Amino acid sequence: MKLFKRIAFVLSNHGQEAPEPALLRAVELAKTNQAELTLLKVIPSFSSFLAFSSDEQTLQRKFIEQEETMLAQLVASLDKNICIKTLLLTGKRYIETIHQVQIHGFDLVMKEPDQLDWLDRLFGSDDMHLLRKCPCPVWLVKRSDTTECKQILAAVAFDDDEQTHNDELNVAILEFASSLSLSDFATLHVLNSYETPEAGFISLWAENPEKVEKDMLESEHMTRTGKMRGLMDKLKARIGNDSFQFLSPRTYIIPGSPDREVPKMAAKLNIDLVVMGTVARTGIAGVIIGNTAESVLSQLNCSVFAIKPKGFVSPLSVPRN
Repeated sequence: MKLFKRIAFVLSNHGQEAPEPALLRAVELAKTNQAELTLLKVIPSFSSFLAFSSDEQTLQRKFIEQEETMLAQLVASLDKNICIKTLLLTGKRYIETIHQVQIHGFDLVMKEPDQLDWLDRLFGSDDMHLLRKCPCPVWLVKRSDTTECKQILAAVAFDDDEQTHNDELNVAILEFASSLSLSDFATLHVLNSYETPEAGFISLWAENPEKVEKDMLESEHMTRTGKMRGLMDKLKARIGNDSFQFLSPRTYIIPGSPDREVPKMAAKLNIDLVVMGTVARTGIAGVIIGNTAESVLSQLNCSVFAIKPKGFVSPLSVPRN
């Protein structure tokens, strides 16, 4: 299943003597999808650190030449059987990355998280800006000793709000999660967690609040079980019965807040990658990642693949010259 045509890998601002595992993951993905891979390097604006130089242009030229040489050496060390291009830009990394997505039509951005130790379990600011504002999916690949995933968790959402486009978003989440699970021979887990806030108000009007609350929770669970079954049927139709049987996704319907249950399940199952949507209403520039999604992302200690909902409008646009 070929999902991507143009992949951008955002390089760190630290010199690289050898390809990092995240980059090797991007190379393998490009090879599998027969996609074009672009290595994107964004360096700070020269005016920010050469303002007091007597020979700013000379230093700027030498610096760029050095970066171009390093990029060429990096490309030379990678697989020769895929098309690899390079882009060297100056400015703010997340802004220039988003602009290049808009200009070149990249359908996936990959990078290693800024905070490599992950001790505080928060993403670097560039990472969160990309998750909030990048118009295409973003894959933050945690540094590890392997390029393969063994346990993949797809977090899906069910509701009746047309503005969130959850049906289409769920299909997109499972398309990628299943494709990667098959190629990596990984176990695919599919989770839906939910809350029933109305249950807390039952005691105000019910004669037997405990029974009514129990009935409501059971009814909600049955409804979501049916929706999960329908989603699995859609996945089977897309990838074929043989692939579906081989994959044998493990599904979970769990009561509780997603911002608690998704990180908890990821830790419990030793998940390597969480695939999730940025749940938010669409059509309003800048409103693309909900509080729940952001809370989940800040708690995860694994790689993340985040997909935007249909109709997303980035708050950043390419400047007109």
